Amino acid sequence: MNNQLASINPEDEKAYVTLDAGMNSVKTNKKMANNLDSQLAIDLDATATPTSRLFWDQNKLVSHEHSTTNTNCSYLLDGFSLQTKNSFKQTVLQYREDGQIGVGTLIAMICVMRTCAKTHPTSKIDVNWVAKNLENKSFRKARRQIRLFLQYWRERYVPAQEIVSLDALNLLAQVALPSFKSDNVNSDDPEKSWLTDEEYDGLLQITWSHYDATGDQQTALIRLLSLQYARRPCQLQRLKFSDLRSCAEKDIAEHSENEINFPSVKEKFVEKEFRGGKFETHPIAGHLWSILKIQRKKIQECFEKIIHQKLTVKQVQLLPVFTTSNRIQRACKILKDTLNLDPISNLDDELFHLRDNSIGGTISFRRDLTIYSQSNRKPIKVPVLPLSVRTGHPIKVNAIRLRHTRIRQLARQSVPRVILSHWLGHTTDEALNSYYSDPAEEARRIDAQLAPMLTPIAQAFTGIIITTDAESTFPHESLKRLELANEGELHYLGRCGKFSFCATNSIPIPCYRCRNFEPLADAPHEEVLNVLKYRQAQENTLFIKSSGSMRNLLVPIDLSDDIRAVERCIALCKAKREEQ
Repeated sequence: MNNQLASINPEDEKAYVTLDAGMNSVKTNKKMANNLDSQLAIDLDATATPTSRLFWDQNKLVSHEHSTTNTNCSYLLDGFSLQTKNSFKQTVLQYREDGQIGVGTLIAMICVMRTCAKTHPTSKIDVNWVAKNLENKSFRKARRQIRLFLQYWRERYVPAQEIVSLDALNLLAQVALPSFKSDNVNSDDPEKSWLTDEEYDGLLQITWSHYDATGDQQTALIRLLSLQYARRPCQLQRLKFSDLRSCAEKDIAEHSENEINFPSVKEKFVEKEFRGGKFETHPIAGHLWSILKIQRKKIQECFEKIIHQKLTVKQVQLLPVFTTSNRIQRACKILKDTLNLDPISNLDDELFHLRDNSIGGTISFRRDLTIYSQSNRKPIKVPVLPLSVRTGHPIKVNAIRLRHTRIRQLARQSVPRVILSHWLGHTTDEALNSYYSDPAEEARRIDAQLAPMLTPIAQAFTGIIITTDAESTFPHESLKRLELANEGELHYLGRCGKFSFCATNSIPIPCYRCRNFEPLADAPHEEVLNVLKYRQAQENTLFIKSSGSMRNLLVPIDLSDDIRAVERCIALCKAKREEQ
């Protein structure tokens, strides 16, 4: 190379250097282009055909995330021709892929149609078939969902136009909601309405006793969280350890306690059905937080044992709060074999979470939900619930009864309705009426509305008017004489008809509101009225002149009750004098 460079004149050397620099530039640009290409290759599979988690297994509609026990649609499909049957199945899957409906709602709707077809077999969905099934409360409640699906099917597949009639769609569009409404909140049925304090305490006691005896923190947590917060089973089912927050992670820094964030489940227009809505933040007590720390350790150990890998702190945050070893193994199998996904990279998948019916069964004490499989040891026996004093039978408990109960308990502690609604996760105050109805609270509300009209009667003078001392209860007792000192004079007003003398310091003002007061008909009661009105004016003037924080200290005395009582006494005395 050195010899070659020596034989090149300066101009040629300059050209060589320029050529070499250009080649280096091309290499550099090519390298940068390769780097840019690699950076641009972001989420290339975003629009790829998703691996379906909803599919048909012959006549059974199967979802990996939801229970498939009762989704055999043979009663509905057997009445259709093969072409119609296939178009129906294809429409169901396409309807879900188009985002028209959630998986759980879709399955529930298909099951309603299946059940109705079992009762009323048919090969067509016409107005007669719809009319018969409108007597079914579930069908009538789901009428709008069914209509939209049938309309979707009819518009996209020619065979469906022969099956679904326009008259049937019109009937579904015009029919009203069922008149039936659950009224358990107002029911006196001791097995449906709220729990008494004794029943609630009995459930709490048996939950802790069972935990002490078995050490099964998962079962205890589900029941304790339900007793404390009365969340829906699906809200507990969707909890992750990332929903437990402390210190700087908390949403509400003012809370001294740690926080638990429950996923909402009935929020509309969310991007995804699973944990896609808002979260309901609540402070959590220390005893529950301690058990949750034990639960996190147990769940982490269970995952690591099954996937054979140590998990990081961030990965543990993605794990469900409630699951079992069987559920984890099943989820890993579906992710790998069916969906071609790596379980380690998808620890936040819904498949790892329990189904909400498992949570509901645990809340109802129908089952225990231990983390590890009980196949190698004797299963833990579900505790026997305490007896209800009202029925003499074991207490019947479920999630909705606990919602009624907790709201009633909080309302009895004078928690405002708006806070109760927020506590339940409701967006409107009206929704609270489905869970809470307290006759005592209703009486207080009515009393507040009627108070302005009833107060003059309830707090007015009710004693006996006398014309002479001889008509009084104690005519010869000098201590029963009541007088008013005003401007240096004593004004005789009447007598006290009580056996023991009253110890009040402001006699005779309060006497006008006492049923034992026996005023003289011709006494100067107007003097008392003038004194009261003067004192009230002074109180109001003092309050008006005060400013700033002084107004919080100098609250004016309200003498309106005493004024009304004296006014009534004056009117009755006048009537008494006119009678004579």
